Amino acid sequence: MEFNINKNDLVEPALLASNVSEKRQSIPILSNVLISAAKNSIKITATDLEIEYKTTIEGAEVKKEGEVTVSARKLADLVRSIPEDTKLNFCLIDNQIEIKALKFQADLATLPASDFPSIDSSDFNSSIKISSSALADMIGSTSVAMAAQDVRYYLNGCLLETKGNALCVVSTDGHRLAFTKTSIDGLKEDFRVIVPRKAVMELQKIISANNEEITLNVSQNQINVVGSAFSFTSKLIEGNYPDYEKVFPVGDESKLIVDKNEFNTALSRASVLSNEKYRGIRLSLNKDLLKIEANNPEKESAEEEIKVDYSGPELEIGFNISYLQESLTTIKDLSAEIVFFGQESSCIVKNKENEDLIHVIMPMRL
Repeated sequence: MEFNINKNDLVEPALLASNVSEKRQSIPILSNVLISAAKNSIKITATDLEIEYKTTIEGAEVKKEGEVTVSARKLADLVRSIPEDTKLNFCLIDNQIEIKALKFQADLATLPASDFPSIDSSDFNSSIKISSSALADMIGSTSVAMAAQDVRYYLNGCLLETKGNALCVVSTDGHRLAFTKTSIDGLKEDFRVIVPRKAVMELQKIISANNEEITLNVSQNQINVVGSAFSFTSKLIEGNYPDYEKVFPVGDESKLIVDKNEFNTALSRASVLSNEKYRGIRLSLNKDLLKIEANNPEKESAEEEIKVDYSGPELEIGFNISYLQESLTTIKDLSAEIVFFGQESSCIVKNKENEDLIHVIMPMRL
């Protein structure tokens, strides 16, 4: 196998493949990527047996066809370090692949392509088409609320479901919830699936690279996302996702409109002296005034007042400061709308530019 390829064409697929590959090296070949050279195109495949990423790079100069596996991390790090617009030469010699660029040369160990595993594809019974940028935004604005290593395994991922003519993306860790939806056309059959955390994070990176129409295919145990030059497949989490609609608070509303950046900056200052374990912060609301208070077991404290748009009743409520800050990062508007339902109830953080994006945050006892 031998081929030439431009660094700029290879660097992003190599990095994305490296992210997907297995880092723990429990099975050595899973830390490798499969490189296949044929008909002036290079195909790169990475898998950890739970998710699989395949991409095709056109325009390579293939001198000799073939395939081999090489360390995903080393390949990505080497390619990234090469100057822009540099031609790379790959040549398989015995059991090593030689990489040349300018006056640089490296010889990387390989493993046989025949040993590289693949995920068996299932029969997909539901399919929708959506803009890659739209789905990337939906994942980015909700994934912050996913659980990481919760014993309730079904929370360690995002719920994707269709309702009527809308695709909904939901995540929750039991203390907060993020929800968003968008309209879609041509839906023939509804689906409701839980996509694992790693798959969600890697998929967002992949589809953020280009703005194109992509296809989501869903079966009982897999989700497959296909673009013009890539295919991404992931196993699904089995289990029943909570009835998230019951989490949305109801009752008398008190709306707060606040400058997002000013609020976030004030929270950052207060967080320095908040309890490092519980990250609690107290918000006190009076007419057009918000007071932010934080303290810690060392009897240190911080307090700040900022002007806001608020005409509801006096209110004192505690929250996890990290949850508030992470919700604010998903808001693209200059101002944030926070709706309170009393000091014992959750609040809703809204994006004025996107009414379909809602974050629900439970209060803390301080």
